Amino acid sequence: MKKVLLLGDSIRLSYQDTVKQKLEGEAEAWGPDDNGRFAKYTFWYCGKWAEECGGPDVIHWNNGIWDVYRQYPGLGLFTPLDEYIDYLGKILQKLKETNARIVWATSTPVKPTCENCSNEDLDRYNAEAVRFMTAEGVPINDLNALLRPDLDGNIDADHVHLSGAGVEACGEAVANVIRGLL
Repeated sequence: MKKVLLLGDSIRLSYQDTVKQKLEGEAEAWGPDDNGRFAKYTFWYCGKWAEECGGPDVIHWNNGIWDVYRQYPGLGLFTPLDEYIDYLGKILQKLKETNARIVWATSTPVKPTCENCSNEDLDRYNAEAVRFMTAEGVPINDLNALLRPDLDGNIDADHVHLSGAGVEACGEAVANVIRGLL
């Protein structure tokens, strides 16, 4: 059976079981129990996670919300944009070593009331990530555009994570993109 590696932050963790269920009988989907957090963290562990998956055929991956996080006022974003893109490139090169087909997912939106992240920052980082991945020939799964029309319905009360409807929508979208790459 084909193997799928799911990488990313807590958003990925929330839809991971849904993807596993939707791909049951078609592919074995696996993702680490660890939150991939920010791009530099994912780079640190992506080789280990690919090994633990046991030779993935498809890798579905994202990073971004942690990278645009503003921990303290006045300090700016957690990861500067140029560093973010640099680490995406390093992760991509590491993942290419698996010979798996790779798909990049945009970071999901947040509610406008989120105090530590903004959709303006996410849009800027997503746009640069999409530009980079497109130039590298990596297909894009635009989860941001999927959820953006209904932030109240798709994003939970914490302003960042997915609601039940958001988990279902992302799980379905991720499973469909993966099916197309199997």
